[in-house]
Amino acid sequence: MVGCLHLNSSKNRDARITMAKIEFTINGSLCKVDESIPRYMSLNAYIRYVCGLTGTKAMCREGGCGACIVTVRAKRYPSGKTEIFSVNSCLVLVFSCHGWDIRTIESTGNRLDGYSDIQKLTACLHGTQCGYCTPGWIMHLNSLKDKNLTMAQLEKSFGCCTCRCTGFRPILEIIKSVAIDAPPKLSQRLKDIEEISTCAKKCQRKCSVKSDCSDWSLLEDSGSVTKIELDFGKYKFYKVYEIVDIFDILNRDGVDSYMLVDGNTGKGIVETFEYERVLIDISDVMALKTFKIDQNLILGANVSLEDCITIFTEISKTESDFEYLDEVVKHFELIAHIPVRKIASLAGNLMYKRAYPQYRSDVFLLFECLGAEMTVQNSKGNTYTLRLEEFLHHDMQGIVIVNFMLPPLNKTTHLFKSYKIMPRSQNAMAIVNAAFLMKLDSKNNVQKASIVYGNISSTFVHALHTEEYLTGKCPFSNETLQGAIKTLDGELVSSDNPAEASPDCRKKLALGLFYKFMLSICPTASTESIYRSGANIFTRPVSEATQDYVTDSSLYPLNQPVPKLEALIQCSGEARYVNDLPPQKSDVFGAFVLSTVHSGEVDKIYENEILEIEGVLAIYTAKDIPGENTFITPGLQLQTDKEETLATIIKYFGQPIAIVVAETEELAAAVAKKVRVDYKNTKKSAPVITIDEAKKDSSRYIAGEGTLEPTSKGTDVTKIIKGVYEIEAQYHYYMEPLTCVVQPVDDMFMVYDSTQWMEMTQTAIARCLNIGQSKIVVKVPRVGGAFGGKITRNGQVAAACALVASKQNRTCRFILPLQTNMSIAGKRLPCQCEYEVGVNDDGKIQYLNATIVEDAGCCNNDNVTSYTSSSFGNCYDISGYTLNTATVLTDLPSNTFFRAPGACEGIACIEHIMEHIAFAVKKDAISVRLANMKANNTDIPEMIETLKQDVDYDKRCADIQQFNKDNRWVKRAIKINVMEFPVIYYGNFTVMISIYRMDGTVTITTGGIEMGQGANTKAAQVCANALGIPLDVIKVISHYSFVAANDVFSGSSITTESICYCILKICETFDKRFAPVKSRKPQATWLDIVKSAAEEGIELTSCYMMSDKDESLSGYSAFAVSIVEIQLDVLTGRFQMLRVDLLEDVGMSVNPAVDIGQVEGAFIQGVGYFTCEKLVYDKATGKLLTNRSLTYHVPLCQDIPIVYNVKLRHNQKNTKGVLGAKTCGEMGICTAHGITLALRECIMASRIDSGYDSTQWITIPVPYDTEAILKALDVKLEEFVFTASD
Repeated sequence: MVGCLHLNSSKNRDARITMAKIEFTINGSLCKVDESIPRYMSLNAYIRYVCGLTGTKAMCREGGCGACIVTVRAKRYPSGKTEIFSVNSCLVLVFSCHGWDIRTIESTGNRLDGYSDIQKLTACLHGTQCGYCTPGWIMHLNSLKDKNLTMAQLEKSFGCCTCRCTGFRPILEIIKSVAIDAPPKLSQRLKDIEEISTCAKKCQRKCSVKSDCSDWSLLEDSGSVTKIELDFGKYKFYKVYEIVDIFDILNRDGVDSYMLVDGNTGKGIVETFEYERVLIDISDVMALKTFKIDQNLILGANVSLEDCITIFTEISKTESDFEYLDEVVKHFELIAHIPVRKIASLAGNLMYKRAYPQYRSDVFLLFECLGAEMTVQNSKGNTYTLRLEEFLHHDMQGIVIVNFMLPPLNKTTHLFKSYKIMPRSQNAMAIVNAAFLMKLDSKNNVQKASIVYGNISSTFVHALHTEEYLTGKCPFSNETLQGAIKTLDGELVSSDNPAEASPDCRKKLALGLFYKFMLSICPTASTESIYRSGANIFTRPVSEATQDYVTDSSLYPLNQPVPKLEALIQCSGEARYVNDLPPQKSDVFGAFVLSTVHSGEVDKIYENEILEIEGVLAIYTAKDIPGENTFITPGLQLQTDKEETLATIIKYFGQPIAIVVAETEELAAAVAKKVRVDYKNTKKSAPVITIDEAKKDSSRYIAGEGTLEPTSKGTDVTKIIKGVYEIEAQYHYYMEPLTCVVQPVDDMFMVYDSTQWMEMTQTAIARCLNIGQSKIVVKVPRVGGAFGGKITRNGQVAAACALVASKQNRTCRFILPLQTNMSIAGKRLPCQCEYEVGVNDDGKIQYLNATIVEDAGCCNNDNVTSYTSSSFGNCYDISGYTLNTATVLTDLPSNTFFRAPGACEGIACIEHIMEHIAFAVKKDAISVRLANMKANNTDIPEMIETLKQDVDYDKRCADIQQFNKDNRWVKRAIKINVMEFPVIYYGNFTVMISIYRMDGTVTITTGGIEMGQGANTKAAQVCANALGIPLDVIKVISHYSFVAANDVFSGSSITTESICYCILKICETFDKRFAPVKSRKPQATWLDIVKSAAEEGIELTSCYMMSDKDESLSGYSAFAVSIVEIQLDVLTGRFQMLRVDLLEDVGMSVNPAVDIGQVEGAFIQGVGYFTCEKLVYDKATGKLLTNRSLTYHVPLCQDIPIVYNVKLRHNQKNTKGVLGAKTCGEMGICTAHGITLALRECIMASRIDSGYDSTQWITIPVPYDTEAILKALDVKLEEFVFTASD
């Protein structure tokens, strides 16, 4: 079998033409790039800053988040066909785009040409909240929609995209709608969109969901052009089409510093990536992108990983000796994601493994296990063969990998399986990966074994001793199995890498995978049924979901589930965020230089070295600040201490100490990492980075404001329970990084900031520049996700950006790279709760003494202890509670607010205590909770019963109990979690409404920042209802500091209610103003009333500011109940959420669809918090080690519940608050704690099977990641058997 085999030849080389430019098209327009563009420029930077197409976003800049995805049409090999595929534009060099036709979100649909069906469906199905990630999702779906994929295939295809807002459920519904097996309900939604897609105007773009590619603009074949050369002086770029040209260049330019470029995806592997002096693009060298079967399967070295999947799938179906490739396909699908795999080559992957031995290359693992070999060629044209393990130590300078050879394996004698255990389901490096191959004879004796592991250590490849032990033995007896496991246990010596799971965890995982493999190949007759579940890795069925709520159409547009007002323009990339301001040639870019010590002072910065770099304009330090060197203003809400914008006294590793100013964003970020700094007065001691360490120093301990004092104490104490519960930090992972753009305008500054608090930005800049606040106008168009992380932390970026704009007298853009953002921006406060509780036999609390200590970081701003204490009681009787709170100072960035700050931690603490009580008194956990419920709280008990009946809870409990009896290596659990969230109004918010006399349309601008929560949409709905006008005549515009001067930050879920309250007050004012007109013209239309009012000089603009002193606003409680069902793979520590049911009380929702989205998204954010999001610091330096999308793992779409049902409590109008509604933005995260309760129950079920004391309560750290779970399970090696008795 041959697929487009092209042989390298020098025939007709004399007729070759060399070009000196790269040509491609973007949205049909021809683009030509040459040496006038920086050689390092990515496609993303070119699209945004050269073409001005800002719909394509960027966040991680390492191919991990998906915000940058664009669609490409190009001729590809080995297919030899023109293909449509998606790429991460942040990874691809613009110089590697020759011949491509690139499409960005702007070409998919827009207000001029009309919107595409997918864009409309995304808007209608509420698939966008903050909207920053949405263009990437849509562009990737566009690349797949015509490929006849099933729902299951499509759901698996989106590991490339991250969304921090929606919880993925609505996005998956949209994705599945284009599947060939979409159910009628889903496909009908798409048909409905198509039927209403007839545009009133003539569209240039096709509205059909299918594409005939006629609107693509593929460049003509370059014909005789066989090389492109670009000379950047010291640096070179080449594009070649033949192998011989690679060697010609190396012979001419030398081999001291060169890089062969195919997809450039390696940029996403290493933390600090730098290009070599000579870059040679080999992506169109056809001889390296071939495949054929000639006894072996011969793969060109540069065949992409995604094309391998296609090739392997086809061959495994037709060639019996290559059926094992079906198993390889499953593993390849777990490597990165489709946009990376499509341009990442086999050779590139292995070259990174060679350069970075610690790199967990799945390609190396699989090919080495299978006995693959590679062919390489030197500059003399000589070729020779290398084994893969030999290749790792071979001198590859000036050597080119030509192909790989995979051997045929007889399926009756060769048994092959591989595994990749990751921190989440997709798009992650392996914690441990493993591949196993056994050749058996007719008597089932092992003739040869190949056991290969990744991430044991940088040098460990084969388990040689175990391979030798198994040879000649039948592996399917307990004796042989146990012997093999003991041998393997002895030779697995895991290295210690602080950023990775512990050596013990990785060893446990490696042993568990070997046992899993053995179970999978063992004949059924030789294995007891109770053990068979251990043979399998979880597979995920197609997701299901329901959303249950009631509406009253008589109230519309109130209570109407309308799509968000901004949804369509978010789906088209027309919604502008801060850095989407049209670029100008005079723009400059700022980037922070970060400290490389955790304490001390800056002694010297070697500025001259940096200023010599072409394109670098300046470097600024604290001495260049004309005003105060602080971005925090004590006196603002919850702000007590000044924090330096540019540190003179260093308090943590990675603190900003200077600013590099450069002509491009990429250059500024790269150069900032290179600045050489000398320090003085540094401490030799290790940094203090944990609560326990900080508590040892009384000067670091600060008593908190939040306390609870008992009013009574019970006397029926039959058991005293003590414990410590700890929760670690969580990074916000907003898709739009901390960003600010400052323009000098007249004698003022126009500031575009991604902030939740305009006043914070305004005061930070004013104090930094020593100017009046009146000279600063802050505009916030919208925020691309925030979750509390942009209340105060953005002030540092704004002050720095303004300093540069002032010094340069030019527009400055300051966009934090993800590594910088994660290093300097505060996180959710880590929390430690020590408790002692006395209870009776029913688990009713007689007294409770608790102390909660939270890690504030290096500064005590953004203190949340009062929120923690007010939420700690949850829905329970707190009359016997004593609670003290405190914060400690550590050598880490100042921590900050995060969705449900303090409340999430407080509720998790008391729920953990309730679970501990139930365990200790051996009572059902729900009965214990009900025994401790507030006497007047009827809501939670009622909601528990409602949800239990809705989900058939009792039957499922019985089924799970039986399942756990029947299965040793998979355990299931179902748990109920409850929440009462205290809602309190604070501060002040301002709204201004203007009515236009000529057409009666209305604009609203508010001090409540729109960041995806639907505040603008609800504001418009309330206004339309109050004024009795259609929703479509209302436009909610950007937020301005001069309108909402002195407004408090947007957060704590009360923002939307507060601005809606202001709108009601303003509309009352308008009603009073219009009353005389209405009385004279009772039949007048809205427009007639407005025109008449204008003619009579009645003011058509009105403002209102609410405050927490308004007697009409009083606090209330919001309630929720969740039921979570989990299954846990005991051998790997990985789990699935089989089903989650959420019942939330949102009162009479202004927009139930928006509220559903808030609940779903918050819950999944909580899933990440409690299970997979882990921040790891270097204990010696304090450096954050998990500072990238590759190392910090938020949930992705395959991590959400398989069945995900959300119900809004029916017919529960709130007697307090605004318009009978309740807020819901933060509550969902507080119910996610239930996942830890279910996992604990699974763990305890397994521990009982292991023979551990069933009455022993164990401490399990949060998050419940693979390491925490495996440690808690503590499975004994002697349990790894086929049968209970041999």
